[in-house]
Amino acid sequence: MGLQNGAQAVIGIGGGSPIDTAKSVAILLEYPEKTAEELYEGLFTPEKAKPIIAINTTHGTGTEVDRFAVASILEKEYKPSIAYDCIYPLYAIDDPQLMVTLPKGQTVFTSIDAVNHVTEAATTLAASPYSILLAKETIRLIARYLPQAVAHPDDLTARYYLLYASAIAGISFDNGMLHFTHALEHPLSAVKPDLAHGLGLAMLLPAVVKHIYIAKPEVLADIYEPIVPGLKGVPGEAEKIAAGIEKWLFNLGVTEKLEDMGFTENDVEKLTKLALETPSLGLLLSMAPIKADEKTIASIYRDSLKPISR
Repeated sequence: MGLQNGAQAVIGIGGGSPIDTAKSVAILLEYPEKTAEELYEGLFTPEKAKPIIAINTTHGTGTEVDRFAVASILEKEYKPSIAYDCIYPLYAIDDPQLMVTLPKGQTVFTSIDAVNHVTEAATTLAASPYSILLAKETIRLIARYLPQAVAHPDDLTARYYLLYASAIAGISFDNGMLHFTHALEHPLSAVKPDLAHGLGLAMLLPAVVKHIYIAKPEVLADIYEPIVPGLKGVPGEAEKIAAGIEKWLFNLGVTEKLEDMGFTENDVEKLTKLALETPSLGLLLSMAPIKADEKTIASIYRDSLKPISR
C-alpha cells in the first residue's frame, strides 16, 4: 500500500510491535525488491529508510527513542532484532494520557521490559557510566510509580514517570546494548507467540541476575537498591538479589514461571539452540558479562522453570 501510494513517511501508533513494524516498513519502502524476512535474517544492510513518526502508547519498549526493531519469523521460530541508525524515529510522541487505559497486565509487563533493558545495559561489555546512571534512575522510578499506576490507572503523574523511565531505559540500552534476558526471551515468545514479551522477561530476570551477579555485583547492588535494599555488592549475594527480585515481581502479581506457561525440562535443549542460532541473538549474547555458552544458557532456562525461592 505504501509503495502504491508513494508514501514519503511512516507513522507507527501503539507499543513495541506496531512501532517496530513501522520501522520495518520504512526500510522496505526504500528497498522494494527486498523482503521483511531478508531484512530480519540479516541478508542485506539498509542504509536508508523513510522518515518515521512514533506515537507511543505503552511505557516499556523504548522503541520510540532507539534504533532497534524486532519481528518474528514464525515458520522458523525465530524472533530476531535489527539495529540501524536509519530507523531512529524523526519524531516521537510520548503522552501519559495515552497510557491510562493500559490493562493491568500490560501496565506491569511493559514496565518490567524497561527494568530488563537497564539491567542488561548496565552490565554488558559495552556498559558505561551513562548507561548505568540511566539504569539506576529507571529502576528508582519504576519501583516508586509502578505500584501506584497499578492501583490507580488514571494517575497521570505515575504514568508520566513510568513513561519517562521507559524512554531513558531505551536510551540506556541503545548505548549499552542488551544480553541474556532479551536473547533468551525471544525464543520463548517465538515458540509461543501469544506469550507477552514482558512476562517472558519477568520469568527469566531473577535467574539471569543470579548468574551475572558474580561479574557485576557492585553495579547490580547499586541499581537494584530500591527493590532489594541493603546489598553490599559482593558476589556471595547472588541468591539474595535473585530472590528479592522474584519477591518484587510476585508482589506485583507476576507469579508465573516457565512451567506455568507450558515449558518443561524437555524444552530446554530446543530453547537453548534457538538462542544460539536465531539471527542477531548471538550479538546480544556476545555482550554478556559472563561467557554465554550452551551450558550457561541452559542453566538460566532451568532456573526459570520454577520459583528460585522455592
